Amino acid sequence: MIGETLDRYQVIEHLGRGGMAEVYKAYQPRLDRYVAVKVLHAFLADEENFLARFQREAKAIAMLRHPNIVQVYDFDYDEEWDVYYMVMEFIGGPTLKVQLKDLAEHEKQMPLDEAVRVAAALGKALDYAHQRGMIHRDIKPGNVMFTDDGQVVLTDFGIARMINLSGLTASGAIIGTPSYISPEQAMGRPGDERSDIYSLAIVFYQMITGDLPFDAETSMGIILKHISEPPPSPRTLRPDLPEMVEQVLVRALAKDPAQRYQEVTEFVTDLQRAAAGETIVLPPVKEAEADPSLTRNIPRSLTQEQTPPPSSTPTSTPAPVSRQRRWGALALLGIVLVLLLGTAGLLASGDRWGSLLGSMGFLPTAEGTPTLNIAATEMAETVAALQATVGAPTHTPLPSPTFTPTPTPTPDLTATAVAACLFDVEVVDDRPVWPPVLRPGQRFVKRWEVENTGTCPWPESVQLVSVSGDELEIVAEPEIEPLAPGETTEIEFTLRAPVDYDAYTSVWQLQDGTGNPIGGELEIAYRVGPTLTPRPTVTLAATLTPDLTSAPDERLSMSLPGLNECNSSRTKGQIGWAFGGGPGEEYRYFFSQVAPEYELPGPYHEVSRFPHVMTYFVTSGTLSWPIPEACGRGDEGWCEGPGYQIVWRKVYYTSESCPE
Repeated sequence: MIGETLDRYQVIEHLGRGGMAEVYKAYQPRLDRYVAVKVLHAFLADEENFLARFQREAKAIAMLRHPNIVQVYDFDYDEEWDVYYMVMEFIGGPTLKVQLKDLAEHEKQMPLDEAVRVAAALGKALDYAHQRGMIHRDIKPGNVMFTDDGQVVLTDFGIARMINLSGLTASGAIIGTPSYISPEQAMGRPGDERSDIYSLAIVFYQMITGDLPFDAETSMGIILKHISEPPPSPRTLRPDLPEMVEQVLVRALAKDPAQRYQEVTEFVTDLQRAAAGETIVLPPVKEAEADPSLTRNIPRSLTQEQTPPPSSTPTSTPAPVSRQRRWGALALLGIVLVLLLGTAGLLASGDRWGSLLGSMGFLPTAEGTPTLNIAATEMAETVAALQATVGAPTHTPLPSPTFTPTPTPTPDLTATAVAACLFDVEVVDDRPVWPPVLRPGQRFVKRWEVENTGTCPWPESVQLVSVSGDELEIVAEPEIEPLAPGETTEIEFTLRAPVDYDAYTSVWQLQDGTGNPIGGELEIAYRVGPTLTPRPTVTLAATLTPDLTSAPDERLSMSLPGLNECNSSRTKGQIGWAFGGGPGEEYRYFFSQVAPEYELPGPYHEVSRFPHVMTYFVTSGTLSWPIPEACGRGDEGWCEGPGYQIVWRKVYYTSESCPE
């Protein structure tokens, strides 16, 4: 889709993908601004009532007008592409996830005052939304962005509700990202404002310490810790942290929502006061008792007191185990079984649910959380650990009924383990083809930096395969080595451009040795055409000398607009082009479309920022309004009217396109 037009938005860059949508950066010519476009995956449109919910939630999100919440501009359906999409404000700065990663790589921690500033801004955004009845339900660093001037912006409001398809939670799926999920969400409940407070507290904990409070090899392990374990003291990781800040954080991370802060403004205010050195009197946080409702679906035999069988051999009496502890452990055991069965059912229903679960955090996400899938041995270890927690005096397992087994094939545990793997990839850096306009038959190199966001190492014999689009001759095949989860690598291969002038798009995909796809599609967009030799000029105000060697009665033509020069910092430049022919010598120049408000003073245009995607026009003769709508469609073309001709070319340039 890169280089194409989605309704009135010119798609110029792929930003990422999730379980619900592909995200692109696009340009809106009429308002001369960049936007972020989320294109919904096609399978979601097939779900019953999804589109109605999508439109309802999008309208609600669009009504949120707050400086710390990303602004939604539009949502619509594009008939040509047969896709539903949402258009929102484009935030040019990094995410909080990227900032925390950079700090970790340099073994640094975020300054306390900056962490409090970020938390306060997020608190304002959440308070504004909570007062309007909206819960975020997926607060995490990947959903926190910064503008170029450092303003904090919260994204993806309402997405959790959009992807909560009918019956999904009843099947055992949980909305939220495991590392930041609240205990009540981890138990399958929808959560409320206090769930957002808990997740915000987890984010604050990570900002001030550099670590997450709960970590495990699997998502299930993280979830169980959220439910049952107290968070480690942040002062053990950051000794200079004021004790009062830790106390505020402990209250916000209470397992029982009733013992947390009830409003996000209370939490943020206490954080600010504690960081300033004030003393705050806080109520003690009590250990939450087990909720009997959690054991409602557990067999009664599992909830009854277990008496050891008679034995003639005296045995020592173990220490008594509290009834509350026994009930809590049994509740956790029930949760494990329900979640495992629900997840297995969802995954068995098809790949599209795997993609959707990824967006909810149970398959690898931008946070890099492991999968919820648990192999048979790991499941046994988890259950055994919970049974040990119950503390039955002799640890005697319940008697199993005897039966005559029927002949069944022995399960292939190796195949099961492989099937439980999720193979996925995320593009970290998609470098554009250089130069932007290739000569016919020219060799060029395409590079991607990718990360293994799956749960297992890549299998042997991973290949990059062309799946659709224009064919390309491969000059040098890429060498792709097996990649462990969380590792990144650069994929590079050499190609040869076609010999005909045109704009081309080629779609590729990583596949294993048996042809199974790994991750989404990888696009290569490029153009083959004549190159415009940069003219030796010094100032941006200079103009090109029109090429009028052609007779006036010939067909109007123009060269491909070229990036002739840039300033020293490569933040600004000038586009220029040559032209000739046409029905008369009255030439006019336009950008975006042929309309009076888009007319240029000459065959040049000052570029104020990169990347720059734009269509430029030259007209010859006397224009008569209105101009036909067909004039300007596509990447290039020619049209005529009574006494005039129009020709146009579309370009795409980044700061790397600047001439040396």
